[in-house]
Amino acid sequence: MTEFYYCKPRLYTPGPTPLIGTTDPLIYHRSPEFAHIFKRCRELLMPLFGSGEPPLILSCSGTGAMEACLVHLSSPQDRVLVVEGGKFGKRWSQLAESYGLKVERLGVRWGDSVSVDDIRQAMNTQELPQLLLLQASETSTGVYHPVEQIAAVAREMNPEIFIVVDGVSSVGAHPMKMDDWGIDGVISGSQKGFGIPPGLAFVALSPRAQQYHSSHPRFYFDLQRELAAQGRHQSAWTPAITLIQQLLTTLEFWHAQGLAQVYTQHYQASLAVRGALETMGLQLFAQHPSYALSSFRVPNGVNGFELLDHLKHCYGAVFAGGQEHLKGKIVRMAHLGFFDRLDLIAGLAALEMALKDLGYEFHSGLDYLTSHLCVTHSAE
Repeated sequence: MTEFYYCKPRLYTPGPTPLIGTTDPLIYHRSPEFAHIFKRCRELLMPLFGSGEPPLILSCSGTGAMEACLVHLSSPQDRVLVVEGGKFGKRWSQLAESYGLKVERLGVRWGDSVSVDDIRQAMNTQELPQLLLLQASETSTGVYHPVEQIAAVAREMNPEIFIVVDGVSSVGAHPMKMDDWGIDGVISGSQKGFGIPPGLAFVALSPRAQQYHSSHPRFYFDLQRELAAQGRHQSAWTPAITLIQQLLTTLEFWHAQGLAQVYTQHYQASLAVRGALETMGLQLFAQHPSYALSSFRVPNGVNGFELLDHLKHCYGAVFAGGQEHLKGKIVRMAHLGFFDRLDLIAGLAALEMALKDLGYEFHSGLDYLTSHLCVTHSAE
């Protein structure tokens, strides 16, 4: 095997994702110039969340936004129903327990999505939950949950319930219509579909959710404080200025392209990549896959850790592995954010070369991928 002296690194992880561009010169965060950028970003975020209210911009990770939203919409001893179908579903439970909530876990086998009947059965209790917490795209497995249908049945069974969706890896890849679907809170993060470095998170709240007053103690993650400050086009605390400047670049690019085209690109890529993987004889892991990433089982006879290491060091392609009990058992290939057809072709080619180096025999999926990337499919 010939090893080249240099391989351009390419990210195929579901966060961080490839960056859109460079940063403008640093400006003062209490200046009118920054206030204009901040206000414009919040306005352009609204259609991505399907919200009539400008989302809040926080300087933290997605987990920080999860915590802030949970604390804002709950009080100690509230009952909360959590959909646990992956690592980040478990994170909702861990956060809720940390704040003294009564957590009921709706366990879903990793790789499967939760069903409406599962939600109905879990809520068919004498004491209804005050909150429902779930993922849209469960990043650890590549599964997409039917958010619209879940929200409808939860609202039917308890009209007063607060529904909060972790949209960290789905916003920008899947349409989100929180107002139309009756969702109270949606969060996301900068390092996923937005194509900028980690450090920003977003929280969109319904009008009803904005007016709720929690009895939890809080300081930095106080969304009432942020709502007041951001209504004046400022953040409550010193923000990640350069990331917000980059955010505006992303949002203006997306809106110039048209959000429908952004969703279509992710949908088309997900179809093409999954079809190519199956052509190679690889078994897909997610039963209801996300448009943001494709997951597949490591084939028999191949060491999953060795495969990821070989991809990175021999071909410069950084894929994500499984988490917790799925370590070494699945591989996740993202098609999220600012990628193009040649990025996907390069990623699949690297995967094929690495598998060949490790002795796995297969039919090439490159013809399938290239032909299907030239066919236009509309996002569902």
